[in-house]
Amino acid sequence: MTFASYESSRDLGKPVDLYYFRYGSDPAAYYAYTDADFPLTVDHGDGPITYDAVPIKRGEISSTGTLDRTTLEVSTARDAELADLFRVYPPAQVVTLIIRQSHLDDPDEEFPVVWTGRIVASSRKKDSTVSYSCEPVSTSMRRPGLRRHYQYGCPHALYGIQCGANKAAATVTATVDSISGTEVTLDAGWTAIDASKYLGGMIEYENAEGEIEIRSILRVTGDTLTCSGILRDLAPAASISVILGCSRQLGDCADVHNNIVNYGGQPWIPLKNPIGFYNNYY
Repeated sequence: MTFASYESSRDLGKPVDLYYFRYGSDPAAYYAYTDADFPLTVDHGDGPITYDAVPIKRGEISSTGTLDRTTLEVSTARDAELADLFRVYPPAQVVTLIIRQSHLDDPDEEFPVVWTGRIVASSRKKDSTVSYSCEPVSTSMRRPGLRRHYQYGCPHALYGIQCGANKAAATVTATVDSISGTEVTLDAGWTAIDASKYLGGMIEYENAEGEIEIRSILRVTGDTLTCSGILRDLAPAASISVILGCSRQLGDCADVHNNIVNYGGQPWIPLKNPIGFYNNYY
């Protein structure tokens, strides 16, 4: 019998869901769960994946033809490994989710995809569970994108495609001297230029799982950098990458990044209204 036969049957169906959470670029950087009573090993065409049997559930999948009320709630136990990704500080990279559904007795082992999207938020509940708010890939259609304005400052995303600044050339390697909350103090002499130029930049380092953690630099005080979140898995004597920021003005684009050809602002906007009530000749 096929999946469709079990799906339409009144009493043969034994539905089971497979949840595949992908985080990071490493081939092993994923969490695979199933709501079955025992682990399931399934090959989707690119190698077998073992889905661990854990307490997990989801809300109803809505398919109304619109982008309203499309959020899907998925819940796991608090001790699930996935919950550790959202402990204290959200993960630095996107966590995607693919849900497949089938029936235990299906000899063809068909597991068609019924939902795909990403986790946008998580919350810990009083009943020792963690709830994840997930949005389908179709919600990306709601994002209109940024519009360019007639402005002095550059609107490009730093080190993005339109910016084109050399991220590798703007990166220095430093050694951590001490850590306090969201502040990291680096060993003296970590930079040869004005440290304030790293304001608005970022730091990158490897966490305990070998994935890259990213934090924005919010304030620079001497050799101390205040970052945008808890510095998870970072310890003294560790090496980190410190990446230059940008003031979005003509000076930093030319002098700091040597990227003036890609400057996205309009620095020659006249300070006086050309159609104002004044004499243009004196």
